[in-house]
This record gives sequence, C-alpha cells and structure tokens, in this order.
Amino acid sequence: MMMSPLWLRILVIWFVIFPAVALGQAVLGWLADDWPLLLRAAVLTAVVVPFAVAVGVPTLLRVVARLRTGQAPA
Repeated sequence: MMMSPLWLRILVIWFVIFPAVALGQAVLGWLADDWPLLLRAAVLTAVVVPFAVAVGVPTLLRVVARLRTGQAPA
C-alpha cells in the first residue's frame, strides 16, 4: 500500500484525535468533575491514545486510501 502524503496523515490523525478527546472530556467532566486535572488528563490520554493508534487512525487511513484509488469504502 502506498503511503499517504504527510498533510493527509496529519489531517486523518486530527479527525480521529479531536472528536475522541472532546467526547472523553465530556464524559470525564461528568464522571470525574472533582478529580485533579493531571489525573483526568492521564485517564483521558490512557483511553484516547490506544484507541486512536489501534482503531481510529488505521480505519480512517484505509477509508482515505480507498477513496483516493476510486474504490467505494467497504
């Protein structure tokens, strides 16, 4: 598989990370409002980074690759 240009990979990563962090902040704000900031940041990072690296970014990169080659996403 041909590697996507850097600008496209950056955009894909941003499209995965931003919604995951926003959703995580909303959930943690509701569940852990009284936690210290660093603890909330550590928990959010511990959830978002593995999800993004293992699921989110690879999935979106596959979709982008199919769109770039003219195939319909499965």
